[in-house]
Amino acid sequence: MVNVLILGNGYVGNELNRLLNRCNVHFKSLKDLNYHDQGTLRRYIGNNNISYVINCAGFTGRPNVDECEEKRELCTKLNVTVPLQIAESCKALYVNYIHISSGCIYGGYEKNYTEEDTPNFGFYDSHSSFYSKTKHLYEILSNVGLTIRVRMPFTPYASNRNYLNKLIAYDTLIDCVNSKTYLPDLCNFIQYIIDNNIYTNNIGALNFVNPSPLCTKQVVEIIEEFGLIDSSKKQFVLTVESLNVKANRSNCVLENKKLTELYPDFTVRTEREALNHALSEMKELSNTK
Repeated sequence: MVNVLILGNGYVGNELNRLLNRCNVHFKSLKDLNYHDQGTLRRYIGNNNISYVINCAGFTGRPNVDECEEKRELCTKLNVTVPLQIAESCKALYVNYIHISSGCIYGGYEKNYTEEDTPNFGFYDSHSSFYSKTKHLYEILSNVGLTIRVRMPFTPYASNRNYLNKLIAYDTLIDCVNSKTYLPDLCNFIQYIIDNNIYTNNIGALNFVNPSPLCTKQVVEIIEEFGLIDSSKKQFVLTVESLNVKANRSNCVLENKKLTELYPDFTVRTEREALNHALSEMKELSNTK
């Protein structure tokens, strides 16, 4: 079986570890493996015959990206410096590198943004969040690997990082249309990459979102259909300025045309289909408690 190394035991890393089942997964947190040290990482890759390295580690801030405004040095280290070092190690060892990143480097609804569009909510933009700046800066400096951009990820499982749990928990919500990523679909895609022995180090950026995105109110209405929320208790606002936040937020729609062109035999369900699947499982899980 193919040996795959997943770095970072956060929200996305745990989901990949749970769902990648046709490969031999090495799932490592920083405590398990000091992948910040290139020598340590390279020895582990070589000693374990690793074919794919998937970096799910990074700094998003807790409870949200506002913390990135305060911890800029740490944010830069974890979102730029360390991923570049990992990419460099993979390149030197001829190992496939997949970097899980963010599509929060665009803002506005002038168009659906493709991978060819220059970010307008990134490193060079005064109005962007520091988190978004670091995500864009990595792409500027990186020249190896597959960088998968996800947005507002969700799963059936409870997590303070889960978009669905945020909608259920928060009283005030911003009603915007945004692309979102169903993590089981992302995991299926990465499994597809591994199963087909696809070389990733010359792909560059790739938007991975579920097509036909919905606005926040529409998603809340769907959650209510499953009996998991009472929409009458939610207050909707139109701009982030209405909330007490330190960093601006990205609101946009990403185009996944590159994904469909490169891999026409891989299909991604629509956002509504993904929500139905996630919420059915979420309701089933809540009923078993």
